[in-house]
Formats: sequence, structure tokens, C-alpha cells
Amino acid sequence: MTNRARFARLALALSLLSILWFGIAMFGASAGLWKPLTGFSDMTMALMKPIAPPDVPLPMLPTALIVIALVALVATLAKAPRKGWFAALLALAIPLALFAGLLSLRSHAQSVPFIHDVATDTADPPQFSAAMVKAREEDEAKNKLYPFDVPLDTLEEWKSNESVAGKTLAQLIESGYPGLDLTTLHVEESPDKVIDVVEKAMEMRGYRGITSDPKAGIVEGTDKVFWYGFLDDVVVRVRPAGKGSVVDFRSTSRVGLSDLGVNAKRVADLRQAVLDRLTGRGPVDPEAYAAEKSDEVEEDLKDADE
Repeated sequence: MTNRARFARLALALSLLSILWFGIAMFGASAGLWKPLTGFSDMTMALMKPIAPPDVPLPMLPTALIVIALVALVATLAKAPRKGWFAALLALAIPLALFAGLLSLRSHAQSVPFIHDVATDTADPPQFSAAMVKAREEDEAKNKLYPFDVPLDTLEEWKSNESVAGKTLAQLIESGYPGLDLTTLHVEESPDKVIDVVEKAMEMRGYRGITSDPKAGIVEGTDKVFWYGFLDDVVVRVRPAGKGSVVDFRSTSRVGLSDLGVNAKRVADLRQAVLDRLTGRGPVDPEAYAAEKSDEVEEDLKDADE
């Protein structure tokens, strides 16, 4: 084996190690070996910091791996025997995929509001119970629960973010998620019936620590995000309205200023799930819900093939 082929294999090994490292960071956090923010910020994004001006973002680790792989590829193809070129090509493909993924993530982050707290009633958002607030404090949640009518650039966390300048949470929620239904839900069923349905919908989605307080008209739970194991808290408020009920939803992250739109999607999903079950259009047990999600995946695969 030539030195050029060995260098190509070294480049491939470094690229594969990067994938292994990010996997350890992600699933280690999800398994509770370290804090989610440690896995995401310190072990992942720290290696993705730009090495060029912000207008030409070149993430540190992928860029370094691309340079090494390119050198290896050129070296193996420069002269005979041209051994190791395929290893060099694979070594190049991995950081290019990382780079593309990072660009996609950045693009998605810019397409949604830079917030982490979403509610259907922004004038009077559902409030978390004292027990949930205590649980957040014990978990050292970095995100505070701010009013929805305060301009975010007046708060310390958002002062340096121009995208929220002069805007409140309420304004950003109203305009930031055009494809999602984030409105208050009006139903004909009694509050007790709705609370029972909300609990079941949360259970089917794997929420943790689900509790309900019929007197206060709230149901709470915590959803663990698959990636890095971030914890997001959810509260659903059910109030009587005539012969029916008015239902509002709220979801907020414990850490991370931007949730990449996760909380809005969760609110819309839970809202639709409750509506479907109240109108008889949705599954009523976990097995049926799992079957429904499996059918959705199959349909997506068929659409992709077509």
C-alpha cells in the first residue's frame, strides 16, 4: 500500500470518527449521560463554528475534513498506481453531507421565529402549575416563562437578535407559522370529556409525567425530543363555554432560545389530535395511533417513489 493510499484511509477514518462523535453527543445526551445542551452546544455546535466571516460561513470541522479529503483525493489520482481514490471520495462525501445538513438547518432556523414558547391564546396564554414550574427549576431550565406581550428585544436573552426587534411573542406566533393551525379550539364536549381526551392524546405521544387538575381545567406533560433528549413542557387549558368547552394549548422548551419550530408543530399536532378524537376521526388507543403513524410513513414512501 502506498503512502497516498494510507493517507486516503486516514482521511476516511477521520470522517467516520466525526460521525461517531456526533452520534455519541446526540444519543449520550438522549440517554441522560450528560445534559442535552452539553451534547448540542459543547459537543456538536462548538465544532461547527465558522472559520470565516459570518457572510461566508465555513463550519470548522466539516471544512477541515473536506480539505483533508480533497488533498487525499488529488494525491491518489495524480499518478499511478491510483489506489485509495475511492476511500478518499468517501472521506469527502461525509463532510460534504455534514456541510449540506448544516446549511439546511440554518435555512430552516431562519424560516421560523427565533422563539421557544408557543400558545394558541397569546392574549391570555395557559399558565403552568406550581409543580411544573418547580420541575423546570429543579432541572435547571434556562428558559424563563415571559409574558407574550413584551417586546423581546427588551429582554436580555434576545437583545442581540435583530430578527425579533420590536416584536412580541404574540406577534411572532401570529405571523411566523402560516401553515399551522395555532388557534383556540372550540368544541361541544364538556370540560371533563375534553380533559380525558387530552390525557389520552398526550399518552399516545409518549409525554412524560402527565397530570390533570379538573378544578383548574389544565392538563400538563413533558415531551422528550428524540434529538439530544431536549425536554419541552406542555400545558392544555380547558374552560367551559356555554354547553361546550374552549381549549388552549401551550408548549415551551426548557433550554435553547430557538426551538426550530418544534413547539409550534407540537401545539398544532396535539390540537388536531384532540379535535380528531372528539369528532371520532382519530385513533382512541395507543395501538391504533401507532398503526396510523405507520400508514402515514408508508404513504410518504409511496409519494417519494412516485
